[in-house]
Amino acid sequence: MTILSKPRLGTPLAHPLQAIRLSFLAARAIVKTMVNRRQAYALTELPDYMLKDIGIRRGDIDEALRGDWREDPTYRLALTAAQRRHAGGH
Repeated sequence: MTILSKPRLGTPLAHPLQAIRLSFLAARAIVKTMVNRRQAYALTELPDYMLKDIGIRRGDIDEALRGDWREDPTYRLALTAAQRRHAGGH
């Protein structure tokens, strides 16, 4: 056994550029989620007939915004609208 050991190559600390890249990607994802959360909140200002045109209901927005701050509510709203379109087509 040796006193000094080689750093493990699979860890982010072994490759500082990878750690910086991962940090940048994480920060970008957080900012994008915050922007999308703000946009979803702006949907609450629309009248019901416009929400219906989009394929969502006011309760859908409330439910999406109640999620964890790390979750993108616009993704959930897009899924809800797509499910309603699919269900309405049959």
